[in-house]
Amino acid sequence: MFSKERSTPTELRYFRYLRARINFSEDEKQYYLNLEKGFEGELQFDRWLKKALTADCLILNDLLLDHNRSLFQIDSLLMFQNVIYLIDVKNFEGNFYLDNQQWHYISGKESKNPLLQMKRAESLFRQWLQKYGFTYTINGRIVFVHPEFYLYNASSHLPLIFPNQLPRFSKQLNDTPSKTSQKHKRLAELLISNHISESPNARIPDYDYLQLKKGVVCARCYGFLTSKVSHWVCDACGYKEKHQDAVLRAVNEFKFLFPDKKLTTKAIYDWCALKGDKRTIRFILLKHFDRIGYGSSSHFV
Repeated sequence: MFSKERSTPTELRYFRYLRARINFSEDEKQYYLNLEKGFEGELQFDRWLKKALTADCLILNDLLLDHNRSLFQIDSLLMFQNVIYLIDVKNFEGNFYLDNQQWHYISGKESKNPLLQMKRAESLFRQWLQKYGFTYTINGRIVFVHPEFYLYNASSHLPLIFPNQLPRFSKQLNDTPSKTSQKHKRLAELLISNHISESPNARIPDYDYLQLKKGVVCARCYGFLTSKVSHWVCDACGYKEKHQDAVLRAVNEFKFLFPDKKLTTKAIYDWCALKGDKRTIRFILLKHFDRIGYGSSSHFV
């Protein structure tokens, strides 16, 4: 049972909303691609877990916790009766090898060692549980979901789950004796209430309103849509979207990127790069938001 579903990370939302409107540096482009790939790997794991897991357990996704001013992240937490699995999902692709506990790309370039990250998360989580009076066996596992990943020189004793081992891992989970109770639900609620929603380490590109390209971005290819009579269409990929739906997407982007700006008819009219009558925008805002004030000083919430 999912007690905390996975949502799109705030950091990734910034990059998605900005990618069509500003030019990223090469480092920002690579960072964004890594965010997308990592998130897709986590979603792939979620889909697999929903089909494979039948045991009585609680599942909490995407936790960011703090213990003594040390932050640690948990991609997925599986809470059984006496055991908690901490899952670190990796969407690595290609060939890697281990050499004296160091991870390397097949080219020889050194890579981050996810085992160190997992050990740190295990230790901090164990201390976090002790602080609140909980005692569980903690099993950390690094799950690789990409079918074209391979790690040479990997010991069978390492807490690694490769793609072809997922069926065996699901059997291990389902064979774990478990019956969740109110105690487990209280711990789940405590974890959710202590989750830090905004990471202080997020790397968000610098931007301001004037530098951003205006218009309604295509939900499929991230090009820009052209406004027609009753719908918008993307000249690049042919994607069509109802006028109201496209405008509401643009409103959500505007509110996310500029939370301190007032939501007004003119603001959204300019944000969508429209020309001509503003009445359609006003009608959509009146239908979906509450108006505060009247005349030129009115805005929506």
